[in-house]
Amino acid sequence: MALVPPGPGVHDLSLATPAFYLLAATLGLFVAMLLLLRHYYPKRKRGLEGYLDAAGVSLGFLVFGVILVVLLATRDPDGNGTAYALYETILTGYWLAFAIPVVTVGSSVQARSRGTIHWLVPSMAIAIAMFFGIFAYYYSMV
Repeated sequence: MALVPPGPGVHDLSLATPAFYLLAATLGLFVAMLLLLRHYYPKRKRGLEGYLDAAGVSLGFLVFGVILVVLLATRDPDGNGTAYALYETILTGYWLAFAIPVVTVGSSVQARSRGTIHWLVPSMAIAIAMFFGIFAYYYSMV
C-alpha cells in the first residue's frame, strides 16, 4: 500500500471522542496554570521561567497534537488511511506518553549543562522517529 496524503476516505475522524476531550483538557489545564501564575505573581520572572522550563516541552507537544487532530477532523472528517494513522498516532496517546518525557529530559540536560551537553536535538530526533514508528504501525492496520 502506497502512502498517500491525508484526504477523503472511509475512516471517521471525529473530535467528539473521550481521547480528544482529554487532550484538549490537558492543554487547557496547562494554559490555566500559566494564566494563574501570571495573574497571582505578575512580576515574578523566575516563576514564569520555571513554569516554561518545566512545561514548555509538554505545551509544545500538546499544541501540536490538538492542531493536527483538529485540522484532520475538520478538513477530512471521513479520512483516508494516512489521515486515520495520523489521527490515531496522536489520540491513542502512546506517542505523547513516550515523546514528551524523552524531549523533556533532553531539554533539561542541555539547559542545566548550559549547552555543553547537546541532548535536545537528539531527543527531538528520537521523538520524531517514534512518531513515524507509531504512525507506520497504525498505517499498516488500515
